[in-house]
Amino acid sequence: MKDRKFLLLKTTLIQSLLCLIIGSLIGCYSKALDFDLGWTTRRVSGQMEDAVSREPIGSGFIIVKEFYGNFAGNESSEAGNFIPRARLLRALKEDGSFEMDFDWRASQFDLNFIEQGYEVHRFNFQRQLGVGNLHYVAKMVPSSNWADELALGVTPLIQNLLLEPGYRLPEPDQLFLGEWLAKQRQENFGTE
Repeated sequence: MKDRKFLLLKTTLIQSLLCLIIGSLIGCYSKALDFDLGWTTRRVSGQMEDAVSREPIGSGFIIVKEFYGNFAGNESSEAGNFIPRARLLRALKEDGSFEMDFDWRASQFDLNFIEQGYEVHRFNFQRQLGVGNLHYVAKMVPSSNWADELALGVTPLIQNLLLEPGYRLPEPDQLFLGEWLAKQRQENFGTE
């Protein structure tokens, strides 16, 4: 009789824990984020769309920053630092959709969606057990003043990527960002 009560208690505890985990996964995210259940996050896909008209935006690009855990201590014996790496997603389809693999060694990523005439849209995610493939819809808000957005939001973000060697941004991506930024400055301010 005691074995039966212990088994029933153990089964109830396990079921309650599973319900709690699944319920927390379902309730944590906005409607713009959809995911499949899985062991760990491997792939991220989605779409850029205008927040007002809900039309797809297919001509922008995405700056991806992935963060890798460094659990070795440093001089001050602090552990748990994160090492960032950056790359670009320029191959948006005409319908604004994108796909990227989430490096299994990375523990977190930030996506920065950039398109001329829109405010920078940011999305960050930390790898979680139980969340498989992600699908995210970036609602791009039209900028009321693109020149200000370019000067105060986009330029510092891009310059930081270009000047900080720790991001290890590949050379073709550096060239693309430098040329894109120079073109935007020329069109909006008459300078490079």
